[in-house]
Amino acid sequence: MKKITLSLFLLLSVLPSISQAQTNNTFNPKLAHYLWPTDATHYLTSTFGETRDGHFHAALDIKTWGQRGYKVFATRDGIIHRIAIGPRGYGKVIYLKHPDGSYSVYAHLLAFRDSLQQFADSIRFAQNYKFQIDTVLDNKKWQVKQGEVIGFSGASGIGPPHLHFELRTPSERPFNPLLTNLKVKDTIPPRILGISVEPKSPNTSIEGENAIYTKRAWKKNHHYELGTIDASGPIGLGIDVYDQSNRVHNVYAVYRLKMSVDGQELFKARVDSFSYNDTDQMYIDRVYPILEKKHDGYQRLYIADGNTLSFYKDRDRNAVLNLPTGTHHVKIRAEDYFGNTSTASLTLKIKKEQIEHPKIAGVNQTFATRLNPYSWHWFHNWVTLDSKAFNQLTVASTDSNSFVSHRNGISISLKRLDNFFMNIPGIGPITFQRKTPESVGIITSTNENNYTIFPKDTFYDSVSVGMSVKKIRRDSIQVDILPEAYPLQKDYKFYIQRDSTLTNTSKLSFYKWNREDKKWELIPTQFTSDQIIGKAETLGKFVSLRDTTAPALSNPRLSKRPDGQWLVMVDVRDDLSGINYHRTTISVNNVQGIAEYEPEDDRFVYYLPGWEPSSSMDISVKAFDKMGNERDEHFHLGSSSVQAKK
Repeated sequence: MKKITLSLFLLLSVLPSISQAQTNNTFNPKLAHYLWPTDATHYLTSTFGETRDGHFHAALDIKTWGQRGYKVFATRDGIIHRIAIGPRGYGKVIYLKHPDGSYSVYAHLLAFRDSLQQFADSIRFAQNYKFQIDTVLDNKKWQVKQGEVIGFSGASGIGPPHLHFELRTPSERPFNPLLTNLKVKDTIPPRILGISVEPKSPNTSIEGENAIYTKRAWKKNHHYELGTIDASGPIGLGIDVYDQSNRVHNVYAVYRLKMSVDGQELFKARVDSFSYNDTDQMYIDRVYPILEKKHDGYQRLYIADGNTLSFYKDRDRNAVLNLPTGTHHVKIRAEDYFGNTSTASLTLKIKKEQIEHPKIAGVNQTFATRLNPYSWHWFHNWVTLDSKAFNQLTVASTDSNSFVSHRNGISISLKRLDNFFMNIPGIGPITFQRKTPESVGIITSTNENNYTIFPKDTFYDSVSVGMSVKKIRRDSIQVDILPEAYPLQKDYKFYIQRDSTLTNTSKLSFYKWNREDKKWELIPTQFTSDQIIGKAETLGKFVSLRDTTAPALSNPRLSKRPDGQWLVMVDVRDDLSGINYHRTTISVNNVQGIAEYEPEDDRFVYYLPGWEPSSSMDISVKAFDKMGNERDEHFHLGSSSVQAKK
């Protein structure tokens, strides 16, 4: 999942909450003076608390206009506490520790300053030309003064080029850098794009349907209108909102959100700080089904079950709306850090619940077609599917009170129907069982030869989960762990009975299809004499595949970095298991360098400090994928192949 800029996560705790978490010291962000950390710009591409792939953004991202090589300064006096280099995440990163015990972090760098880069390279050469390192220094030798150059901006780890600037308390809790003396020019109020309405019961109806409903906003006289929405039963609201600042087009997270209903304030949040231990709760702080399918980060205007984030002041009111029949007026207020404010109005017309229970009929096997349960509307306690699909199911229940009719189909209460059996055409027989966060959960396939174990706290809330296993080919198995709609806090494992005819497991593994990136993702897999074990971090469909194709290498070229360092770049591609950059080696004219891997650009980089191209260069690259397939390529370049890298 790529960065999601529309809408933002909103936290609560301001300075008091930060200082409260630091009861054993006197750290306060406002008592220290911070220097702007780069000469690139004073403009931002991202703010603190935005939605990221599985976490909240912990920093300010500073714009470098798509260029690399700007100076990066120590924001305060301190010592270089830690350095790291890797292909993903922060890329090349420096951590400074300041006299008061707090930290500043500078990520996605092109390179460190000369003395620090030489030290990092010496570690890498001593470890057999290793690309990736992570080293804690905490040595007075590496003292720096405020304003001293410590590195140069780049795009390592993730692009495009920018500087990730992060501040942390002494307990390494990230906090909003705008809480300090650092400022940007911002006179632009947030923009409200739309509203989401989630059903909170199988009996809930929103515009006649039991499904998440979204509606776009329109602006009228400096105010946003969301119109009127008809509903019955309990609902939860969400907001699609973003902020901007002067002279740039990037969209940011907003700082404060408030919601009142009929003049009574029910919800408020504010983004100041959070714990890394809680950052994965972004999945339930947002409207997850929209986030997962459309990548729009609607901020929930209520506290979802399982959400323990300390971002909200009034935890005794989680703002799920279960309103009486009649007309109700909702007002939403969004504010950025500098006080620019936007408001939106919504009218809710709440009708009396009219519950209709359908007749339960058997499936007509003659006309049954393959069904796609991944497209159904799944919630923690029920699922809603269209009537045509429902009529093709075989369900082991005659409890009519567990089934409710809506305009968009039938809702099935999973909470009422523990161990609920379905036969889903195209998937097969499957039993859904209730699992709670508080205990280890085990589910089995209907033949009980295959099972899944969920560790304690895998789920945020009580849910119903089922498992189906079927053989596609002799060496290929499809495992469906349904539904995919629930976010998880932890990895889990599924255990599949191994067919006695499967004697060759070489280069075989489970994979899951990534719809966004349009590629297979490797699932860690191990084989025992009688089982195949997969380790996954999401629910969904998994298929075992055999990867026998080595990575492809192409397009060797020279490039010169803004700091004057010459490089050789070679494109690499692998369509299944992915690149094992730890084993890759590159040499030029029989001189080995460090093979740095840049996954966002699908390339290897030959790096050797001070290296310069010659008139004739023989390049040797040995690349491996994660299944051990090897590609050994040789290229020739002349000095005329030079291209400057900006």
